[in-house]
Amino acid sequence: YCTMAYYTLDCMDGKQSRRTGTSSPLGQLFDHGFDCICTLAHLATVSSYVVCGGTYWYILLQTTLQFAFFMAQWEEYFTHVLPHCAGKMIGVTEVNYSLGLLALANSLIDREAFYSRTLSAIAGDSLAGNLPICVRNLELRHFLMTGWGIMSVVLMILSIQRVIFHPRVAKPSFTTVQRLKQQVNALSKLATPFALCVGGFLIPPTSVRTRYLSVTMGLAFSLITKKMIVYGMAKMAFAVVQWDAVPFLLAAVWIRCDDRLTREGADFVLGVLCFWYTWRMLRWINLTIDQICDRLDIHCFTIKKRKQL
Repeated sequence: YCTMAYYTLDCMDGKQSRRTGTSSPLGQLFDHGFDCICTLAHLATVSSYVVCGGTYWYILLQTTLQFAFFMAQWEEYFTHVLPHCAGKMIGVTEVNYSLGLLALANSLIDREAFYSRTLSAIAGDSLAGNLPICVRNLELRHFLMTGWGIMSVVLMILSIQRVIFHPRVAKPSFTTVQRLKQQVNALSKLATPFALCVGGFLIPPTSVRTRYLSVTMGLAFSLITKKMIVYGMAKMAFAVVQWDAVPFLLAAVWIRCDDRLTREGADFVLGVLCFWYTWRMLRWINLTIDQICDRLDIHCFTIKKRKQL
């Protein structure tokens, strides 16, 4: 029930604010900013269904989801249009309610027994016999996450295509060199989130507890995604190198290369980074809200009274 209620309200808030004329840059930051954090809850929920914690499959699930979320904001940054659907039939609302129904269905089954079955055991030898051995022996959970990864990559490629060929990026009046320069500049903004994805895979899942790795990487992703949201609204330049990602990347290299670092030590390093990213994000958000309020002469959570003439 809570999942369905959350998705319903999440799909309604933007429509309601536009209907009542109360939408604002702060509202978008508040909505999408919290969505960045909520992806961690979605990840934890889905991973509990397919029992993939402590494996590279979980890292695949998290990196593809958060990178795709960042790319949606990246696309809006350049095209001024936020993508929310693939075609006319499948959008955010449909996906959200599908996840809600999935939550209901998974509450009624033995998830570990169901998702750990191989495709050959599910389909039978007559149907699975035509599949390659590597596919036939895949567990259902791994097959589903492979499908998710492929779908995410396809959606990312389509997003890149929409951006690099958009009139705002590849203007008809540009020469070939100018157009190529603008396209490379647009793609360069993906360097930092891509580096975070690589950092996630650098850390062996057996070297740390999954929640420490997931939350630390999730907070780093959330921070740079919030920056992309705000800079897109303010029409500010988004730097190719986001230095907020550096602490996580350095920690990932350290945990990967230092054989003397114990699992408890790696957990401690990531735990400290969790607190640092939390402080850094709250500090940055506070400064951003103050600047937006001063610039637009508004209050954050209340309607400012009109000045008497």
